[in-house]
Amino acid sequence: MRLETVEVVYEKEGTVTESTNAMIVLIVSVGIAILVLIFVGVLGGQVYVQVEPDINNITDTTIQGYIKDAITSGFKALKLTGSYMPIVVLAGIIFLVLVLVIGALRTAGMQATTGYGGVL
Repeated sequence: MRLETVEVVYEKEGTVTESTNAMIVLIVSVGIAILVLIFVGVLGGQVYVQVEPDINNITDTTIQGYIKDAITSGFKALKLTGSYMPIVVLAGIIFLVLVLVIGALRTAGMQATTGYGGVL
């Protein structure tokens, strides 16, 4: 039995196109946004648990009410922002598709013309 090694010859150097860059940016952006929402919620809840006894020790009930209302409002805003995440992802996907289509049209236009290589 004889094993032969095959030498791989690459014809062209690989490049990263605009569409690949757009996909990478979309994936990283959505990941960062989701991580921020998760960490802000978790850390915010943890901080509230730690300072809740201090808030309850405030003697002025008006100030104590304002602080609790502000905390509640902050968590409601965080929940509302998190509920918009699917819309943000959909907008990013639409943007990516548009970039791919426009890039493909521009590339096809450049290949169809000779001379300066522009579409116009």
